[in-house]
Amino acid sequence: MELLWLLLPVAAASGWWAARRADLKRSRAAVRRADYFKGLNYLIDDRPDQAIEVFTRMADVDRDTAEIHLALGNLFRRRGEVDRAIHIHGSLIARTTLSANKRRRAMLELGEDYLRAGLLDRAEALFRELLDQPAHTQTALSRLISIFQQEKDWRQAIAYSDRLERISDEYQGRQIAHFCCALAEEASARNEDAEARSWLNDALARDPGCTRANLLLGQWAMRAGDYQAAIIAFQAVERQDQGYFPEVIAPLSECYGALGRLDEWIAHLREVQQQNHGGRITDALVDWLLRQEGEEAALRFLERELRDYPTMLGLRRLIEIKLARGEGVEYADMQILQCISAQILNSAARYRCDYCGFIAKSMHWCCPSCQQWSAIKPMSDRVIKMGA
Repeated sequence: MELLWLLLPVAAASGWWAARRADLKRSRAAVRRADYFKGLNYLIDDRPDQAIEVFTRMADVDRDTAEIHLALGNLFRRRGEVDRAIHIHGSLIARTTLSANKRRRAMLELGEDYLRAGLLDRAEALFRELLDQPAHTQTALSRLISIFQQEKDWRQAIAYSDRLERISDEYQGRQIAHFCCALAEEASARNEDAEARSWLNDALARDPGCTRANLLLGQWAMRAGDYQAAIIAFQAVERQDQGYFPEVIAPLSECYGALGRLDEWIAHLREVQQQNHGGRITDALVDWLLRQEGEEAALRFLERELRDYPTMLGLRRLIEIKLARGEGVEYADMQILQCISAQILNSAARYRCDYCGFIAKSMHWCCPSCQQWSAIKPMSDRVIKMGA
């Protein structure tokens, strides 16, 4: 009995201590949850700096929480601090206590870090390891295709795109057709015309709307002197996507001219102009009028066209014709206007992405900004009239 009385205070103290520890744990868990949701709110509000501050504090307090470290690494990568993201995700993978699922997630994030840093070989190795993991196969395939594009390994890009299409049921024909076109260009550079044509046929089989394939077929037919075949290919571009018509105006004019069928081409150009009064179409018609009907007819056409559908190309051509005539006291003014219009046209963007709005001076088949294929097209150079 005496021993029992001695043990009662010890038991009471132990119970109090256990309850105290439980209360502290619950309190710390509540604080962690509050901080976690605070960090998420910062992310939702697009305030990554404040989110990083919260998650860094949480990571310092609780070094065993993988979710916090994954979120922190992603934030560093988004902010451009790729070295810190690599360190955090690499440290997670090195943990012996990390679960298999968390390890694979950390590997995926580390692969994204390497990809962002341009360490393509390291990124490729990690994504290949994840190919057999059903939860990450699709993402890994997509990233590997991106790597092969950057490395210009078109054959592997085609093989992995085919695999991605099989497991995801997402159409990959458009980008595969461009990979085939790239292989055709490489084969043509080696003077292997049969292989090049085979790749272009494959491109059109993958994507019947591939304008790049028909542009290449037309250009190669022109070099071979087969102008009729070139016309067929360039006309296919116009049917596939009217947005690329400005790209085939000059070669079609040359082909029809070489075959002595320029009147037929001009008749078609006038038909197109009824729906599209772009500067390149106007410029082509002016070229024909100058050769066939003379400066007066070209000037009348230009002045009428510019009143209703002003374009910078049309304005520059009007100034050039008037300067060539060398008439009037406004000759010096015309020279100034020619200089200004030339500078504007030389500095202006000529192409724009339909997806993200990226603008460029030269043609890109894959948008450098959003990575969409066949999204960049010639821009209209029409000038918006005041009050129109």
